[in-house]
Amino acid sequence: MTKSDAMRRQSLMEHLAQVHALAQAIASAIAAIEKNDLIKFESYLAAQETICNRLAGTKWAVLSSASEKVTSGENPDAQLLREIYQAHLALAQLNRIYAALLKRARKSVALIAALYHSHGEGYVRGVSPLPQRHTWSCEV
Repeated sequence: MTKSDAMRRQSLMEHLAQVHALAQAIASAIAAIEKNDLIKFESYLAAQETICNRLAGTKWAVLSSASEKVTSGENPDAQLLREIYQAHLALAQLNRIYAALLKRARKSVALIAALYHSHGEGYVRGVSPLPQRHTWSCEV
């Protein structure tokens, strides 16, 4: 194995690890939403952003040149490329689930906010703007 092949294989393995890390961060974020844990959700969201930035900086030329060699039958990394492909498919499915969950969560929050907003005159601090009922009392 030449030095360039070893570097390409290392790059592919790092890419695969990043895709798996992103999938894990998304799954953890989904679990945090289910548990209504906003602090953990925000931390997993930050982790997703970091991983996505790293993946955006990945040299796609390495992946494309390696995949071209798979079609010609001369790539020793064919199994690794299949794993990357499968990881991307699993990530795409997880992203669809995540998007649907966030859409439903957004609707639920909007309904709850509308409910609280329409209840009476709303919540205000201080004296209530509603007229106070006066009671009459007599001393004998």
